[in-house]
Amino acid sequence: MVVALSLLAALAFAFGAVLQQQAASGQPAERHMRPSLVLHLLRRPMWLAGIAMNGVGTLFQLAALWRGSLVTVQPLLVCGLLFALPLNAILLNRRRPGVREGLSAGAVCIGLTAFLLATGPTPGRGTASPLAWVVALGCLAAAGVVLVLAAARTTGPMRPGLLATAAGMVNGLSAAFIKGIAHQVAGSLHAGLGAAASGLASDWELYAFAGTLLVATLLVQSAYQSGPIRWSLPALTAANPVASVILGAAVLSERVNGGRLALVGAVLGLTLVVAGILALSSSSLLGAAGEPAGAPVLPPVAPEQPSGPAPIPLEHAPATEE
Repeated sequence: MVVALSLLAALAFAFGAVLQQQAASGQPAERHMRPSLVLHLLRRPMWLAGIAMNGVGTLFQLAALWRGSLVTVQPLLVCGLLFALPLNAILLNRRRPGVREGLSAGAVCIGLTAFLLATGPTPGRGTASPLAWVVALGCLAAAGVVLVLAAARTTGPMRPGLLATAAGMVNGLSAAFIKGIAHQVAGSLHAGLGAAASGLASDWELYAFAGTLLVATLLVQSAYQSGPIRWSLPALTAANPVASVILGAAVLSERVNGGRLALVGAVLGLTLVVAGILALSSSSLLGAAGEPAGAPVLPPVAPEQPSGPAPIPLEHAPATEE
């Protein structure tokens, strides 16, 4: 059940990513990393449809985290990249995935299976001490600021990739908050819906989740605006489970199998996942042929005019005296 709910969440997130990138790619460059970017996107029906799909995915994710561990659910969301590839190819580019894309997707699936079998994650306590949260939030905030500042100094594929990595880390943090929210609801639901709603309203993790959601939205849309989806979605997809696994094991006390054999299996599985993601990220199916879809188009540069007075045409030149 946890796997099925996680895959449904990944499918919904994939639909949302494709729709949002198509809507954000046409926004002017001066709105980059500004709240006005999101405010203008609120007027785009395609972007709103993408946000609605993200909401559906979050509900499936919440249901999956209710029953399973963060270390189990978040790596399965990598499958969103596998769903986004054919969606972007068939719906927008009118093309079909080829053998290369199929092999890359297979590598990701096999790697995920190997990782989950090797680690055998089990649910933790669902919440953490205030000190653990302070340390985790401080480390993630520092890493996010470094990534955003580095993105501001780069151009080309690096900018959306860095922004998407920061957004993926924030999404991983959001998933940890969702896990805490699910733990809170499950603990108070036996007292009735009123008690569960009251406990949820007083839970700080609910408001922390809302804050991280706003930050992630701005980062993701800025990444989508900066270039085609193949420049941002792989980094976004990979950073999310990495941050979630670290938070699950270090903060939420989720246990994984130890021993050398489990470690080797987990490393090999993650290696296959990363290799598959890198192969998929270079696929032309995640962007238009030729000029990348969604890349900012600069106006043509006018030819340089010579300095000094303009030359006088010969037919209008004054006659010289002999």
